[in-house]
Amino acid sequence: MRQFLTVVMILGALWLGSRLVNYMRAPIPGSENPTRVNANAPAPGKLAGMPAFMEAGLDQARSQGATGLATWLSQHRREVGDPRLAEIELEYVVLVGPTDRAEAKRALEYIGKRIKPDSPVYQRYEQLRKNYE
Repeated sequence: MRQFLTVVMILGALWLGSRLVNYMRAPIPGSENPTRVNANAPAPGKLAGMPAFMEAGLDQARSQGATGLATWLSQHRREVGDPRLAEIELEYVVLVGPTDRAEAKRALEYIGKRIKPDSPVYQRYEQLRKNYE
């Protein structure tokens, strides 16, 4: 009788173990397509190339004028890509242009080497380039 109970207990433990494994492998209901926000997605209505979480820092730099924007660009230039980077640099040109025309021309030359005619900011670049010739 003792051997029979031992066999029954072992079989019961194996059955419970297999049920536990199946339970652990089963997907959680409602988690097939989790809605995850892309951390590198641009802010709504903005050009691609800069994550939305960086917008607050950029707005703060804009409020500090040309020097604040120049500092922000020097710190975050590698994290931001075109066309958003070119757009921000063009804003810098507009801010620095009235006080330092040579710096504005230098920045425009740097932008012009990077962007192509099919860029969304190319038209604005052309307008500014004509103003600073």
